[in-house]
Amino acid sequence: MSQPPNTAPLTDLAAALRRPVTSGHDLKAIETLCEAFLERPKAERARAARELPRLARGTDTVLLLSAMAAVSGDLRYYDELLDAVEANIAHSGLEGLLHIHAGIGRQLFLMRMNPASRPGFFEERQFPFYRRILDEIRRRQAIVPPARRAGGAETGRVVLVTNQFLSLRHQPSRDLLSYAALLEDRCGREVVILNTNVMPAEVHSLFVPSFAASVEPAFSGDQRIEADGRAYRMLSSVEPCVSPGKIAGFLEAIAALDPDAVLSLGGSCVVADLMAGTRPTLCIPTTSGATLSFADIVLDFGGGTAPSHGPLARSWRPFRFLHSLAGAVPRTDVARAAFGLGEDAFVCAVVGNRLDAEADGAFLAMLEAAFDRAPHAVAVFAGHADALPRRLAASRHAGRLRCLGYVSDMGALLAVCDAYVNPRRTGGGASAAEALAAGAVPLSLPGGDVASVIGPRFTHPDYDAFVERLAALAADPAALAAAAQEARVQGSRRAGPAEAAAALSRHLDEAAALFRSGRPSEE
Repeated sequence: MSQPPNTAPLTDLAAALRRPVTSGHDLKAIETLCEAFLERPKAERARAARELPRLARGTDTVLLLSAMAAVSGDLRYYDELLDAVEANIAHSGLEGLLHIHAGIGRQLFLMRMNPASRPGFFEERQFPFYRRILDEIRRRQAIVPPARRAGGAETGRVVLVTNQFLSLRHQPSRDLLSYAALLEDRCGREVVILNTNVMPAEVHSLFVPSFAASVEPAFSGDQRIEADGRAYRMLSSVEPCVSPGKIAGFLEAIAALDPDAVLSLGGSCVVADLMAGTRPTLCIPTTSGATLSFADIVLDFGGGTAPSHGPLARSWRPFRFLHSLAGAVPRTDVARAAFGLGEDAFVCAVVGNRLDAEADGAFLAMLEAAFDRAPHAVAVFAGHADALPRRLAASRHAGRLRCLGYVSDMGALLAVCDAYVNPRRTGGGASAAEALAAGAVPLSLPGGDVASVIGPRFTHPDYDAFVERLAALAADPAALAAAAQEARVQGSRRAGPAEAAAALSRHLDEAAALFRSGRPSEE
């Protein structure tokens, strides 16, 4: 049954847009009002977006169009937004441009936008806008990266560039160190890490939902980072975004280190992309989907298909991301009592760092429907959440839904769970791999990192199929045991260190050959 129209959210949003925006708190209030539309019918969302220009006359262009996109999920409003920004790009602040770029990227990552609303958005708008930002950085800061002489002697050294290194509690940071170890131990390369912190850490535009990257102030300067009994050299800067001299400083460090290749972990890695064409470059994506990178070779995250056209048609190469997994070795020494779970319960795990957004109303409604049919089922939510506990408390199954907060030993938790239930999202690949290793039966919608990791056997077309699958598993111990074994087998097939190292070495050699020949990468 369709939901009746509700005009109050639109009226409130229009009023907020008409008011002066003087702080991040004001932007957050607008963002919250936009989120009220996420679970409304598609037609209602589209009508609300069309009404906003009339109801909020005089609103800043970036604020209005980004709000219209957030309300509707329609990428065509980003077309209009980028038209307006690019028309005045020479006079826009670099920080503001990067803030808008990051905000659009985050909306796409969170699956808030409908790709079908604007086919070709990545190739025709997002990628060219990122290129123009790089061009503006070069022009305004007189950036001319020193080129390495083709045919020069190799140093055996590579630099591994990241936009963000936070802590060992941060999965991408753990993955970065895992790749550093792989490159040193199995590929025979000396590794120096560059922690650039180029993405905006503060609000620099009126784009909503606003974006602010986290920065760890303890990581600054030339340091040794220790993890798992070894140390890595890391050069970091906590200067804001693209402060004068910051980019040039990193490029001077690269020239001094004279690496054989520049590797970036993740897309939109400004420092690495400014080096494109001056040294062999390679990008290792940290998530599924199209990657914003100008590297000679851009690896796949896993399970993707070669793009037939667009900016990655020449540079894309097959690969499967190697996650750093604390729970890679199945645990047998954990009792359910350690997590307050009953031995006879059918335990569903929901894992994520953005549970407030990703465990949305549709996902919770699915769990409630499944629990109606599985009286002994419970769900535990692992990961930071502020609003989720209040929403769970309002559920008719509140006593069977528990927030655990941050879990330091994810392998231990998943070892006592029967199912790993993934909400609609892009991220989550590492916890999915841990679930497979633990024999927790995964369920995911198609698309995103989790689906890439678990494979088609464990993906389902919609949440109704989740309900049927969970009810069946909870009712049949033999079927659950068989599915758990299938999960372990799938987990055993994931890329191991030896396979990943061989592929990386091969791709590094290819990047070097392409650089020597002076020609762009080809399939």
